[in-house]
Amino acid sequence: MGDGYTREQEVIADLARIAGQAILEVYASSFEVRYKGPDDPVTDADLRAEEIIVSCLSRGFPADGIVSEERPVSEEARRKTRVWYVDPLDGTGEFVARTGEFAVIIGLLEQGVSKFGVIYRPVDDVLYAGIRDESAWIITGGERRRTRVSEAAPPHPLRLAVSRSHRHQTMDRIKARLGTAVTEVSCGSVGAKIGLLLSGLADVYVEPSPYTSKWDVCGVEAILRGADGCLSDMAGGPIEYDGPDVRNRRGFVATNRACHNDVLAAISASGLT
Repeated sequence: MGDGYTREQEVIADLARIAGQAILEVYASSFEVRYKGPDDPVTDADLRAEEIIVSCLSRGFPADGIVSEERPVSEEARRKTRVWYVDPLDGTGEFVARTGEFAVIIGLLEQGVSKFGVIYRPVDDVLYAGIRDESAWIITGGERRRTRVSEAAPPHPLRLAVSRSHRHQTMDRIKARLGTAVTEVSCGSVGAKIGLLLSGLADVYVEPSPYTSKWDVCGVEAILRGADGCLSDMAGGPIEYDGPDVRNRRGFVATNRACHNDVLAAISASGLT
């Protein structure tokens, strides 16, 4: 358990669980699905979870900025010293498909650096949390344990987390270039796939598309780095949180760190950067 961000640890873990309970209440009903755009669904679960999280953050940390998926992005909020990035329901498509592979993601950015994050999987009641460069932990069944990512790297086999519903065709090119045996582990949302790395069930997750946003990766990056993992864009550069665009236009690569350079080389050799 990290010594920093003590209040944030307590408040955000409870908040993620409360939002998760609201999500499960909708999940158990015959909910309506609306679309913000092509292949971009939204449900009452997204909106209820966001209202819970944003209102509680506003009361608990009034000086901080808040950027959340289901509301207009405030540039004033993004200019604050501390900014919370919130994905109230990461994996709405998985929620609609009732796979259970969706999550709540909350991350804290401080002076442009992701510092603390929480991922909560409501269906499995699993919470992942971490403080950048300090520690990461998993809480399930009332038990809290420290966690670290794997140390697998070529020439040893690697496990690649891929999307269950939107597997990117470039995965085959990356696998061919890695020069080692690669097995795939299919899973749903961003948070669920990062959970595989944090649980030691996968070593690599490559998201080549430009369709994720800063609220997908802010909390994720802090937790992963707390577990000795690594996250960068597809070219190996840092995720830039203070740019004008909240989209991750250059995708991202999440690994156990040990194999990060090998994966970046395979991506470059595949002509994807």
